[in-house]
Amino acid sequence: MTGKFLKRGAIFDTIKSEERMNAVQKRAGKTRHHVDVVSCGCPDENCGAFHILRSERPLPSIEEAEQTLLVTRQQRKSARK
Repeated sequence: MTGKFLKRGAIFDTIKSEERMNAVQKRAGKTRHHVDVVSCGCPDENCGAFHILRSERPLPSIEEAEQTLLVTRQQRKSARK
């Protein structure tokens, strides 16, 4: 079963578009940024979505992400007690 508003081909196009955006970022070698999915809003079921690179919001480094994960886990454990 495909999506509620998009046909199967449009969903594949959207996924491939995101993969292309991520590949472009990796090849550029710059700091990686968050990518947002934006649908065009037209009523066509075959029209997918496009992606926007959010340059004001870089992804955290691996060390920063691990540190954030540890803090979150500690907060969840303390909330359970």
